[in-house]
Amino acid sequence: MHTIFKELMDSWGVSSIDQEVYLQSAYTKNFPKNYKIFSGEQECRGLVLILDGALRSFIVSPSNKEINLFVLKSGEFCILSASCMLKNIRFDVNLEFIQTSNVLILPSKTFNKLSLKYPIAKQFQTNLVSDRLSRVVSSLNSLAFDSLENRILNFLYNNAPKESKILYITHEEIANALGSAREAISRVLKDLKKQGKLKTKRGLIELVDFPDS
Repeated sequence: MHTIFKELMDSWGVSSIDQEVYLQSAYTKNFPKNYKIFSGEQECRGLVLILDGALRSFIVSPSNKEINLFVLKSGEFCILSASCMLKNIRFDVNLEFIQTSNVLILPSKTFNKLSLKYPIAKQFQTNLVSDRLSRVVSSLNSLAFDSLENRILNFLYNNAPKESKILYITHEEIANALGSAREAISRVLKDLKKQGKLKTKRGLIELVDFPDS
């Protein structure tokens, strides 16, 4: 189960003796769908790898609207833990598991010790944060300049499992993720259905025009 962390430490040049010590503290944890983690409410979890499932990162506006930043899927590392380990970065990033998920966690205390002894691990963390911030900028550009139709389609494409192309999601959940009004989401989904790009049922959306990439 800890093979990915071991391979990561191998690439950092961590000695086998140190790996044995660090990996003893790693553990897995399951999160149910719709489970949320809010910044400031829970302590840093450490370096988190998504084994199965998916989560979204979002911020909350002053009017309590949730604005989606990006989605992380299997094989990707969680930004919340990395951002709070970088003490000079100050922003409230929240997470919601949009699928039932299984994650692998290397506690923050362990990762801090590792990165102090092996600086390349700290560089990995910096690169990780840089990549996530790039996604944030891309999402905010989309929010400012893209049409609501394109934003909805991108959100659905990014969250749909490619095997089934079906999302079990409500109009309200999409509205919350995109920081829009439910009525506007419902209107655009109705138009997309007329265009033949998707099919809808109560609490379910099936993508018809689904990109391969």
